[in-house]
Amino acid sequence: MGLRMPTPWKHPDSGTYYLRERIPAGVVATAKGRTVSVSVDGLNFTVKLGGWVKLSLRTKDATTAKERYREAVAALEEHWRLIRQEVATGPVRLTQRQTEALAGEYLRNLTRQFQDDPGDPDDWDAALTVLEDLTESAQKQERMHGEDADLLLQQRGLSVDVHSRLQLLEAMHRAYVLFAKAQERRGLGDYSPDPRAERFPTFSDDDESKDEPTATKPKGQSLGSPRGKPEVTLRYLFDLWAKEHSRAKGPAKTAKDFAQKVESLREYIGHDDARAVTKRNLIDWCDHLLDEHGLSAKTVADKYLAAVKAVLRTGVDKDWLTTNPATEVKVRKPKKVKERSAGFTTDEAKAILTAALRDPETLGGMSEKTKLAIRWAPWIGAYTGARITELTQLRREDFITDNDIACINITPEAGSVKNGQYRIVPLHPHLVEMGLLDFVRRQPEGYLFASPGETLESTHARCKSVSGKVSEWVRTTAGVVDPRVQPTHGWRHRFKTLACVADIPPQYADMIQGHSQGESGAIYREPVTVVLYREIQKLPRYEWAE
Repeated sequence: MGLRMPTPWKHPDSGTYYLRERIPAGVVATAKGRTVSVSVDGLNFTVKLGGWVKLSLRTKDATTAKERYREAVAALEEHWRLIRQEVATGPVRLTQRQTEALAGEYLRNLTRQFQDDPGDPDDWDAALTVLEDLTESAQKQERMHGEDADLLLQQRGLSVDVHSRLQLLEAMHRAYVLFAKAQERRGLGDYSPDPRAERFPTFSDDDESKDEPTATKPKGQSLGSPRGKPEVTLRYLFDLWAKEHSRAKGPAKTAKDFAQKVESLREYIGHDDARAVTKRNLIDWCDHLLDEHGLSAKTVADKYLAAVKAVLRTGVDKDWLTTNPATEVKVRKPKKVKERSAGFTTDEAKAILTAALRDPETLGGMSEKTKLAIRWAPWIGAYTGARITELTQLRREDFITDNDIACINITPEAGSVKNGQYRIVPLHPHLVEMGLLDFVRRQPEGYLFASPGETLESTHARCKSVSGKVSEWVRTTAGVVDPRVQPTHGWRHRFKTLACVADIPPQYADMIQGHSQGESGAIYREPVTVVLYREIQKLPRYEWAE
């Protein structure tokens, strides 16, 4: 009898799939009681560890569940690796200098991301009052800074003891208070250097070294290295990539994800020498992920290999490497068999939009904001073809009037926009007639469908969580269960089809949906609201769904 491959477990009553795995024997004693965070398929999962890991995959679709299950298992393996390392060597006790150095990195990362757009000084003044309340609460500091602490430690391959973690969170919180005060000053136009921010030392594994962090600066001479340069580690190249990513205001989640992928390669090849990484290493690593971890070809190609390619490309760009061995590595993806349209059929669209109009009380114990998202996001998506998270992160102030036309402003200021560019999308008259603007006017300032977090990244994570709940509702309540159509992305494909039928020129449909127009001259054409409104009115009305 062959061995049974681990698979998601389907709850017999709810039909929701779960990951249920026993914690490996070698780590269970150390892992028990810990809380770990796992990011899978754009969703954030947090679970407290016992003897088992039980994690809802938030889907009733078998195909989606299998994909999320594989990613979750791979992410958990990284947690087990760090715990095994801790068991083997013992947790590290950070010195005070190292603690303050890591807090300084946290401050500098925050400053690079947000110094150009500091925000309203009154908001920062109010935030400082809230931050003072967190000074004595280790639990609240963990919620606010814990993920960033994990990233800082993971980038240096550190597993620290409980005392060190508490001290680090306190130091990071003090650094965040400095950041908030600086943002308040910048909001008033004062961009002068903050002398208090200069007090932080640089990190060093060896506390006797006071210059550069040994985890990030190449050291030691490799006689066989090209051009006589010192040995270069994968971790160092990742740090270089992460700095570029941060300067470009890339999401912190991507940096955390890339760190895990690079660490997976390091563990597989058994060393950290970037110059010694070969094409054969990378091919074997990809095969290992496919065969041993059961990851899909798409996940290996688009996530693991893509992350390593980007990091090694940074090594070439910064003149630390002569070539990128990942450039010619390919992972063959199974050819997609297209059995139906990627957009919703008319019956599916009617089922979703009709279900969205039902009494919110039928949705049970969901939060009120989630119920509002289920009520409005499908309808707005049907008439705009916008991405679901672009809708769940809408704020009251994003509903604007331009040229006397009611519009939504889809902007990176509210969260994540795929191409990083804002766009103004006119609202179809049917949405206005249905009372969308009346609903918006009754809401307080801020996010309509999600509660804001402490940072833009945490707020975006909450908006994505609401998006996931809307997707699950489409499957379970609206009854659109065909796995060949995505539960919310189907609106984008349907919009494109209807735009073609309605004779909306492709360039205008692209402007409405935020797609690249594929022409070098397109960047010089600012979309005109009156033109887009003229085009969007050509879309057929969904009155039959009311």
